[in-house]
This record gives sequence, structure tokens and C-alpha cells, in this order.
Amino acid sequence: MSENAPAQLAIETRFDAQWIDDGVAIRYENDARKKPPGPYIHFFVRTGRAIEMGFAGKKILYRRPGWIVAQCFILPRKGTQACMVMADAVIAIFEGQQFSGITFRESEIVQVGISSTSKEAFWQANAKVFFDHDFERSFT
Repeated sequence: MSENAPAQLAIETRFDAQWIDDGVAIRYENDARKKPPGPYIHFFVRTGRAIEMGFAGKKILYRRPGWIVAQCFILPRKGTQACMVMADAVIAIFEGQQFSGITFRESEIVQVGISSTSKEAFWQANAKVFFDHDFERSFT
């Protein structure tokens, strides 16, 4: 089994458990539900190439860098504060935390602005938190 699936599940489970604002809908990748009419977060996880860190007995130790992105959306023409509060709350759940072999590091927020020109547009800011996922593989 790939080490990516358990890490992604651990990250999404933590987010589900610690997100407390019931007024903000959460959507994960490949979610078939319609876009919510009010504030929501589109949450996803990305990973990079694993780096070999060393050996321990018959195991190779690896570190895979990655990042989470929480695209935060609010209704337009309502100011930016609510969007920034959502982004800050996402960062607070992860930045500086360690669990399931995952160490979360620095973060950033990028204010994207209006998401489209349609009448269904939202104001968007993206919260991004970088992490390293350590894992091992056995060899014979």
C-alpha cells in the first residue's frame, strides 16, 4: 500500500475533527456535491518526491514533502475579514503540529480575490501549510 493514502486520511481526519465552524461547508477533492451557496472551504493535499533519509536494519527511511491547501470562499462585496479568519483557523489546526509521522511547518495565505466573473462568484483566499511525512519501507 502507498504511504500517501494513510497520510492524506490522517490529515483530513484531523481537519474534520478540529474544524468547529458549522457555518462553513467543507469540500474535499472529487466531491460530487454542488457548490454551497455560502462560505465554504475546498481542502486538498499535495505531495512531492520522497527523499531517502537513511537505513535502519532492513528498512529504508524516507521523507516526503507536501502541502495542504484550503481554498477559502466567502460571498463577494462583504470585505476580506471573514475569509482571512477562515484561512487563519485552518493554519492554526496544522502549523507546528506533529502526528502520524507528519510534521507541519510554515504556512502562507494568498488573497486571490474574486473567483470568477459570474453572478455565482466568491471572494477567495488560499491557506497553505507545508509538511514533511516520514515513513519507512522494508527490503530483503
